[in-house]
Amino acid sequence: MMRYPLRMLLIVATVVTFVACGDNGPGERDPMISDVQPESGPPGTSVTISGSDFSPTASENTVVFDGVTASVSEATESELETEVPDGAETGPVEVTVDGNTASGPQFTVESEAPGISAVEPDSGTVGTKVTITGMNFSSNAAEVDITFNGTNAPVNGAAKDQLITEVPQGATDGPIEVTVEQKSTTGPDFDVIIEGTMEVITKTSGSDQDSDGYTITVDGSASKSAGNNDTKYFANLGEGSHDAELSGIAENCSVSGDNPRSVSITAGDTTSTSFEVSCQTVANNKIAFASDRDGDLEIFKMNADGSDQQKLSDIVSTEYYPAISHDGTKVAYYSTRNSQTGELFVMNADGTNGRQITNSAGAPLYYSWSPDDSKILFQDDRGSNNDEIFVINVDGSGLTQITDDTNYDRYPSWSPNGNKIAFTSNRDGDAEIYTINPDGTNLQKITDNTSRDYAPRWSPDGSKMVITTDRDGNDEIYTIDADGSNPERITNNSASDQYATWSPDGSELVFQTDRDGNSEIYRINADGSGSPINLTTNSARDEVPFWSPVE
Repeated sequence: MMRYPLRMLLIVATVVTFVACGDNGPGERDPMISDVQPESGPPGTSVTISGSDFSPTASENTVVFDGVTASVSEATESELETEVPDGAETGPVEVTVDGNTASGPQFTVESEAPGISAVEPDSGTVGTKVTITGMNFSSNAAEVDITFNGTNAPVNGAAKDQLITEVPQGATDGPIEVTVEQKSTTGPDFDVIIEGTMEVITKTSGSDQDSDGYTITVDGSASKSAGNNDTKYFANLGEGSHDAELSGIAENCSVSGDNPRSVSITAGDTTSTSFEVSCQTVANNKIAFASDRDGDLEIFKMNADGSDQQKLSDIVSTEYYPAISHDGTKVAYYSTRNSQTGELFVMNADGTNGRQITNSAGAPLYYSWSPDDSKILFQDDRGSNNDEIFVINVDGSGLTQITDDTNYDRYPSWSPNGNKIAFTSNRDGDAEIYTINPDGTNLQKITDNTSRDYAPRWSPDGSKMVITTDRDGNDEIYTIDADGSNPERITNNSASDQYATWSPDGSELVFQTDRDGNSEIYRINADGSGSPINLTTNSARDEVPFWSPVE
């Protein structure tokens, strides 16, 4: 009878022992980690750990980042809020509850961003030693980048909390920035003392100086007005190279040396630069002509009213056919000083610096400047007794023949816009006016009669030409439209009136005439009204006048 109660006792004891010997005791938690977000960050980064069987009491959960314990700020059975502790390194995240530990994914611990607390000194010149105090720097100088307002600076000493550098060349006022392992921090502004002063001097020589003076500009922005001979100062310029430019220079003036030019400024010093300007005489509203009043033909110029007649050339030879450049600074003319047949020469408007341009076997005559004054048209037979139209650069290079015909082509004149050249040719049996493109194409005959039409000159606006013609029995001055139409007689005299040119504004003409018994220069309204005025009353030959294009 006693066997059965004993057997029941053994069964109960076995069940109790089995329950007591399970994995967890009664009420114990067995945590599991399913996710960690974010997966990386520097110390102090908030991290959420998701899983199960955590303790809702924050203090009962232990979170470890690769062996370094982190605080738990909030907890539920499925989520823990913590942050990356100082000193943590990359490794797994672990959670321990009731002595049971769950291991989660690896968390990548990033370095902390650097911070700047002080910069000493806060100003200085290039090369000044600067100490940067802060945190989360690197003791390895190669891992640290320092810039002064974007300009790289050397790292001369490095520790976790202090960096030693110096103000780099080219630095400007602005913040200091420190970068460590691609993380940057910006510190206070640093005042780079790199200021100096530029002294700019203007020196002007020569004739016809511009009374308005000049404008001096530094670095394209700071500007000051200056007289022809003046001194101006530009202060507070950063150390280094600066551009200085002189503008407002008259067309007849030129600057010696570079303009603009680079001027190197040193901090605390004054650097001086001088613009030396040389001005040429300008034949403003002047009339050039040839005269033998001193025994041989020379080039003269005078005012538009005939006053102030001055000799420009003075050499024992023939000087003839003057033509003033569009900017009024040069005169092209014919001279036999170096050869019997003569050559094209160019001189300054005051008669200086005469120089030979052509070297021809023939006789280059009757000149016309291109609109930009870089080339000169002329007629030349090149020793063949058959004149053709040529063009040459004003420096004597680039000689080019424009026309090529068995008959003569003479008296070329370049249109104001540069698109056409008017000239005289007898290719159809008598002298007529033709036009042609500067490249020799598009030849057009614009006058057609049995008389001689020659010596065309374009009006300033290009709408008309003045010509010499004997269609009324003797040489007279006519105007025609640019296409040859609408001929209008301007002079009416039994004498020979020839070689007319226009005033700068196109309202008047000047021409050569022998109506007083010898060649003189006369002026007349361009519409033929009024009485012509004799500008050169003397017994000499005064011929081939040319009115300057410059008013």
